[in-house]
Parts: sequence; structure tokens; C-alpha cells
Amino acid sequence: MVSRATVYNTLNLLVEKGLLRQFVLDDGRTVFDAHTDRHHHFIDEDSGEIHDVPWEDVRVSDLPSLVDYDVRDYMVIMRGRKRPPPQD
Repeated sequence: MVSRATVYNTLNLLVEKGLLRQFVLDDGRTVFDAHTDRHHHFIDEDSGEIHDVPWEDVRVSDLPSLVDYDVRDYMVIMRGRKRPPPQD
């Protein structure tokens, strides 16, 4: 048996070491992601599944216009429904 505190302390250490990424969804749920390369996320509202979206598939413009902020990093989180595969 492992305590919940041990699990979260270990997860936080892995985030600190760059082996996991952590993000918080709008409902307060924290998610740990082993895919540490730059990418975005799509959350399927029907299933709750989180899908990785390649970084180059999403364009964010005008970051330099945020004159009051020093942007270090960003990630886009999209929500919707995953389309079923096409039927032959």
C-alpha cells in the first residue's frame, strides 16, 4: 500500500525533473502528462478522454502584443466531441 501523499510527492518530483507535465482543467482536476514535448490538448466532452494535438497543428498569433506579460510558455486546451471514424 502506498499513501496518497507519497504518490503526489512523487508526481510533483517527476514534474520538477521535467519527466512529466502538469496542467489543471477548468473543473479543478489536475492531470499529469508523460508527453513532455510541446503539444496541445483536445478534451472529448462525451468520453472525458484527453487527446494530444501536435504543436504545429495550432497557431497562436499576436503573443508579442501582450505587452504587460512576459510569455514563457503556453498550451491550448480545446473541448468538443471527437468525430467517429468514417464508415466505408
